[in-house]
Amino acid sequence: MTLQQLLEGQQGIVYVSDNKAFTDSRIIADVFQKGHDKVLRDIRNLKCSEAFRLTNIGEADYLNGQGRKMPMYVLTFDGFVILAMGYTGEKAMQFKELYIAAFNHAHQLLANRQNTLLFIEQQAISSAVKERLSILHPNLSPLAKRKYFSILYKTLKQQFQVLSYKDIPRSSFAEALAFINHWDSPKLGSPQKNKEIQEVEYFE
Repeated sequence: MTLQQLLEGQQGIVYVSDNKAFTDSRIIADVFQKGHDKVLRDIRNLKCSEAFRLTNIGEADYLNGQGRKMPMYVLTFDGFVILAMGYTGEKAMQFKELYIAAFNHAHQLLANRQNTLLFIEQQAISSAVKERLSILHPNLSPLAKRKYFSILYKTLKQQFQVLSYKDIPRSSFAEALAFINHWDSPKLGSPQKNKEIQEVEYFE
C-alpha cells in the first residue's frame, strides 16, 4: 500500500486542540495495526525524561463499549516521534511517513490560521461590502441585493485567490478594504452580467 493510499484511507489521525496538533494512543494503535494495550505498554516503557513526558505525553481516558473509563494517552508530534522510533519494518516506515505528513498538514493549517484575518477584521470586511452596495444601489430588492453580494464576494476571493474571504491574509487586510471601496458593480441590464450573477450561489 502506497503512502498516497494511506493518506486517502486515513482521515483524522491528527487533530487540533487549543491551537496545537495531537494524536492519541488509540489512533496510533489503529494506524500501526497494533493492540491498544501494546501501544499503552510501549508508551509507559519509554525512557524519556519526566520533563519531556509532561510536555509531550498526556494521560487521558475514553469510554469503551460498556461505558467504562479506559486509559489512553495524548501525544504531540515530538511525543509521537519518540514512540515511533521503536516501531521498525517497511510497513511501520509507511505509517511513520503517513503520520509525519498528517502532522505537517495540521501545523500548516495552524500557521495559516494565525496569518489570516482576525474575527474583528472579518466583520470589517463584511461591513465594507454592505456599505459599498448600499452606496452603489440603495434601493435594491432583496433578491438583487443577494446577487450583488455574490458577485462582490466572488471577485474579492478571486482577487486574493482564496476560497473564503475569511482566508485573506492579514497583511492584505487594508488592500482588501480598498478593493471593496473601489469596486464597481456590474449592471443588471447587461445580459452577460445577468448570466454571471445568476450562476453565483454563495457569497462567502
